[in-house]
Amino acid sequence: MELVPVRCRIPELIARRREMEPKSSEIKINQQWLADKVSLSKQQMSDYIHLRSGYQSMGIQRAALIAYYLDCLIDDLFVWEWR
Repeated sequence: MELVPVRCRIPELIARRREMEPKSSEIKINQQWLADKVSLSKQQMSDYIHLRSGYQSMGIQRAALIAYYLDCLIDDLFVWEWR
């Protein structure tokens, strides 16, 4: 058995982070914002979100950085399942 991600929660975590931002803020919290913060292309971020082959290359440091900007734990980035 191995633990595998079955769904990425980054989109819902982005939405939650957006709601935390003051209404008067000019910062647009979206997928592009997150990709820029963690030095990724929007395509690579999309690969992570849609569990395409690129998500497997997400190292622990990159996951920690994404979790930091989304104000969550690394484990919260994906829904995990034993298979």
